[in-house]
Amino acid sequence: MRYCLPLVCSLVLTGLPASPVAAAEPLRLYTWEGYFSDTLLQRWAKAHSPVQEIHFDSSDVRDATLARGDADLDLVVINEVSATRLGQDGLLMRIDPQRLPHLSELDPRWRQSCGDYAVPYVWGTLGLLYRSDRLAQAPSSWQPLLQPEPALHGHIAMLEDHDDLLVAPLITLGAAINSDDPELLRRSFALLKAQAPAVLTYQYVVSALHNPAYSDRIELALGYSGDQHLLNAATPGQPWRFVTPREGSLLWVDCVALLSSSRHQAAAWRFIDFLNEPRNAVLATEDLHLATPNAGALRLLSADLRQDPSLFPPDEVLARSQVFREGPPDTFQTRQRIGSALVGRHDAQ
Repeated sequence: MRYCLPLVCSLVLTGLPASPVAAAEPLRLYTWEGYFSDTLLQRWAKAHSPVQEIHFDSSDVRDATLARGDADLDLVVINEVSATRLGQDGLLMRIDPQRLPHLSELDPRWRQSCGDYAVPYVWGTLGLLYRSDRLAQAPSSWQPLLQPEPALHGHIAMLEDHDDLLVAPLITLGAAINSDDPELLRRSFALLKAQAPAVLTYQYVVSALHNPAYSDRIELALGYSGDQHLLNAATPGQPWRFVTPREGSLLWVDCVALLSSSRHQAAAWRFIDFLNEPRNAVLATEDLHLATPNAGALRLLSADLRQDPSLFPPDEVLARSQVFREGPPDTFQTRQRIGSALVGRHDAQ
């Protein structure tokens, strides 16, 4: 996680224009690294104000930061479960369609996928990222990740996120990713504990690749569709590929929400609407290789991009993919304990 002190902070001030607009205070956007097109942010800055990105690499820490209620932020990239919980706590603004005329551009399939407190931005699947230059065979199943061959020991990156971490073992056990069955969670934990000696890091692979201790050692990772392009930008030869395992996976949607504490709410509303203009929404796919939920933007995409299965998986893959829904509080705590135990044991070694 990269956030303001006492935690480590990573700030990116994007698109400062050489005009009087530069004097305006920047919008502060809390987001994953590499999640917004430079062209898009420069386009916004030229007409309005700069955007200051504050990067996180853990949704758990993001949510804890927002839950404190004292973050000096305007906008956040968030999922529906977290947005609903934080919105009901009064920390996020309820979406006002009258302020967002370009909401009509969203594909109806995705419009309600972020709940009442956020707007869909990009979507994709959880899957396997792998180096095609080092693996003799491309993985197509969760099996090589959960029960890796000896040659992969010390070359696997997982995730610290406690929900996404449990997707592979639950699906392997034939369970729903939302399961709150204590026995299934126990068995999933057992699978992850057995895998743990082969894991190099539980740091998100996009962040881990910036760490000299890990950068050239990771060959297989748990990650998200679109991550391969960030990894290839940092790796000579662009060897990274992404696959959604045949058993099925998590179907995720990342949303943009406005903090109730924002000091620039009028500008933040305009920014969200700006993201939904098709000419801007298309940049998430063209520049970042992230799937857009914007129907108007889809019409602007080239046929090659529209037909790329790593971007827009075929219907049979989507049919096997599941959307995460938060369970009872005790299940949430159990999942957190599983994630904390795995990371804690790894860090103690």
